[in-house]
Amino acid sequence: MAAEPSTIEIHERKSSAGFRCEHEDVLLLGIINLQVDYEDGLWIDTLPPLDAAASSQDFQEARQMLFEYIDFLWKEYVLCSVDELGETGKRQRDLLLELFPVN
Repeated sequence: MAAEPSTIEIHERKSSAGFRCEHEDVLLLGIINLQVDYEDGLWIDTLPPLDAAASSQDFQEARQMLFEYIDFLWKEYVLCSVDELGETGKRQRDLLLELFPVN
């Protein structure tokens, strides 16, 4: 059963939403829209613009797995030198920066 995308905020701290990955807090400057489905006993969290998804029998675990994957993508495409990226990598970097703008 597919559900409509839901707007979520993971945790609040001084008016900023964010999540935690590998001992780091990631603060979001905007709201992200995740699609959340429950099917065959699995919670499936998806961020369609990145074609990123994670699933688990546990709702919070699925959410955390998705955020860890986003954290991985951020480290691979945003924190590296732009000169190291090909055209596809640069598009991925631009998309990540569009979804998760930084100061």
